[in-house]
Amino acid sequence: MLLRHPAHPSRSVRLSYCLNLHPADTLEGLYEGLACVTEPLHARLAPGREFSVGMYLPATLARALASDADALRELRAWLGGHGLDPSTFNAFPYGGFTHIGLKEGVFAPEWWCAERLQYTLDVAQVAARLLPSLGPRRHVSISTHTGAHMSRVRPTELDSTRRSVFANWVAVASQLARVEREQGTRIVLAAEPEPRALTETCAALAEVFASERELRGAQSEAQLAVARHVGVCLDTCHAAVEFEPADQRWRAALAASGAGVGKLQFTSALSVLDPRGNEFGRRALLELDEARYLHQVTGQGPDAVARAGDLGELRSGWAEPQSAWHACTEWRCHFHVPVDLEALGATGLSTTRDYADAVLALELAAPNLWPSDELHVEIETYTWDVLPREARGAGELVDGLEREYRHVLAVLERAGWLLG
Repeated sequence: MLLRHPAHPSRSVRLSYCLNLHPADTLEGLYEGLACVTEPLHARLAPGREFSVGMYLPATLARALASDADALRELRAWLGGHGLDPSTFNAFPYGGFTHIGLKEGVFAPEWWCAERLQYTLDVAQVAARLLPSLGPRRHVSISTHTGAHMSRVRPTELDSTRRSVFANWVAVASQLARVEREQGTRIVLAAEPEPRALTETCAALAEVFASERELRGAQSEAQLAVARHVGVCLDTCHAAVEFEPADQRWRAALAASGAGVGKLQFTSALSVLDPRGNEFGRRALLELDEARYLHQVTGQGPDAVARAGDLGELRSGWAEPQSAWHACTEWRCHFHVPVDLEALGATGLSTTRDYADAVLALELAAPNLWPSDELHVEIETYTWDVLPREARGAGELVDGLEREYRHVLAVLERAGWLLG
């Protein structure tokens, strides 16, 4: 969906949802998801208008499309014929995204592996061929992780590992610069900080960019490619779990990070306020422990910070009476929940919806800091299949997505951004 602001006629917002809500390993499955979920949603929210889509192609499907020109032309024609605009891509999960036991495996292969680089370039090749001759101002975004899960990195090797990862980002950036020269499509690889990842916060990622800029020289060929083609994927669930402040100073640091904010994933985390006194909320959160996705937790209080890699670790920490978890005034959990919800019924669980609203409002207030004339905003509540009943609400996936869209559209409208 394309939105514009009368005071910023040269700028626009593209709002989409990510297809990892109904991931497909085959081209047939991709078409089925588009027909059964995306198209009904399109008809409800923007009939007769362009409808942006956050594409998710696992590695096998990305490779197949990148090497099959006919299939790619057919997909491009199908998307165009249905008014669908694949403006952003998710190249974080390599494959098997909904498999039981995935957990930390979602980070594999890591960014020091050739397979990760090849997967990203395959997605970039597909993106460029789906969107030819767009002109120099528009960009296509591809989100990825910041390198690895922390369990795969020795504490003494953090800096050297980040440098190794960044070297592969430089290699990707040089290829993306070539794509832009030859095809006119600017592609921005957007690295997504996540709790317990190699780089956990947007502030830390900004420091990585600054350090590499100083090391390589701001005007070197490699650094110029990075400055145009590598930026940040700002996931508001992840940032909320890390208690990152949504303020102008933080926003300025992001704008200076490579190509700036290449993509904003509008997502909400779970929150337990007053966990010592909120027994219902505490129990409800621990009951959400499941075997597919990581649910990192951060607790914070006036004199305490506590971190857990998953809900099982939180349960063990809480069992220790002297642990920092008991001194925290709020816990936040990386469990994506519908972005329209302020709380999960009477469970004692709140959400970080207000934080996501505030971050988006901050971004909308400074369009001059966007890396191009477009801001990509993507809804990514991929946990639909494991959500408790209180979070799903009435109806099926399309109904839930419609409620999420209408919430984000209301935030955009309050800031003056309207359907174009």
